Amino acid sequence: MPEGSDVFLEKVGLIMESPTERNKYRDLSTITEKLDFLRSHFIMNELAVRLLERKYLLNTHDRDNLLREIDDLIKKQD
Repeated sequence: MPEGSDVFLEKVGLIMESPTERNKYRDLSTITEKLDFLRSHFIMNELAVRLLERKYLLNTHDRDNLLREIDDLIKKQD
């Protein structure tokens, strides 16, 4: 993981260890579908969801970085 990794990305890495989950994620075509996929895998309270959105989703650059990091995790798993 990159030096700036966090608990969220570590959990995403655990999810992506499953070939089935990696394939489901790859088959999604839009950013919204991918983000919904990630949200559905976590039991998070409202505060945690807001913090996640604030950290990654408020601007396009951070969102794209998140999706790129997830793609890197998937490549490492394959």
